[in-house]
Amino acid sequence: MTVTPTTLILSDGKDMSGGAAPQTGQSIPAVLTFFVLTFVWTWGLWGTVALIRAQAPGLANALFPASAFGPGLAAVAVVLRFEGVAGLRRRLVQCLRWRVGWRWYALAFLAPTLILLASLGIHVALGGTVPDSPYADRVLIGIAQFAVIAILGGPMGEEFGWRGYALPALTARIGWRGAGIVIGIGWSLWHLPLLFMADTVQADLPVALFLISTVGLSVVMARLGVHTGFSVLPALLLHSVINWWSMIVPITADGQAYAVVAVIATVASLVAFLAPGPKPRAG
Repeated sequence: MTVTPTTLILSDGKDMSGGAAPQTGQSIPAVLTFFVLTFVWTWGLWGTVALIRAQAPGLANALFPASAFGPGLAAVAVVLRFEGVAGLRRRLVQCLRWRVGWRWYALAFLAPTLILLASLGIHVALGGTVPDSPYADRVLIGIAQFAVIAILGGPMGEEFGWRGYALPALTARIGWRGAGIVIGIGWSLWHLPLLFMADTVQADLPVALFLISTVGLSVVMARLGVHTGFSVLPALLLHSVINWWSMIVPITADGQAYAVVAVIATVASLVAFLAPGPKPRAG
C-alpha cells in the first residue's frame, strides 16, 4: 500500500490500514533502483567535474550543484516507473504537506543551532577558538546564502529522494529505525567522494566520524519524517540549517571543533533512536 499522509504507521513500521502488501513502488527492486540511479547520477557528475575542472572550470562549476539532485531525480524516475503519474502526484502532495505542526519546524531550525552553540562552547573550553566566519563583515549576504544553500547546496535535490521517497518506502517494510539506518548508510557512502575532492566543505574530514554522524542524522530525520506524516519540508529546513551553519561558522576546518559537533550530534541521534517510537498518527 502506498504510504500517504493518511496512512497509519506503527513505530515498527507496520501498516495499520489493512495489512495489504506494499505497492511495487515500495518493493525491494524499486528501492534498489532508486539507490542505483542516485549513485550513478551523482558519482557520474562528480567524476566528470574532477576530470574537466582544470580545462573547463565554468562547466565544472555548473555541473557540481546539479550532482546534488541525484536522489530527487532518481525518486521521480522510480515513482513514475513503478507507480505512474498518479503515484507521483500522491508523493508530491505528501512531500509538500506543510501543516504538520509548528513545533517540528521550530525543532528543525533550533536543534542544529543549539548543538552548534553547545559544541563551540565545549570547543572553546577545551582551548580551541571559534573559526573565523567568512561572512563576519557581510551579514546580509550570509543570511541570503540560506536560500542558495537550500536550493543549490544539496537539501532541495536530496530530500525529495531520501526522505520523500526512500523513507516512507523503507518504513513500510522495516520500520522507521531500520529505514533511518539503511538510508543513513547509503547517504553517507553517497557523500564519500566529497571527502577526497578539493575545495569541498567535506574535504579531509575524518571518514569514520563523518559516516557515523551522517547515519545518526538520518535516524533523527527518519523520526522527524514519521512524526510529520513524511512531509519533506521540516527535513528540508533541518538539512538547510545544518549546511548553512557549516558555511557561516566553518567548523569543518578545525578538527577538534568538528569532532565535538559530531559527538554531540551522535548522542542526540542515539536518544532519538532509543526513545519510545512515534505513536501511530494520521495525516
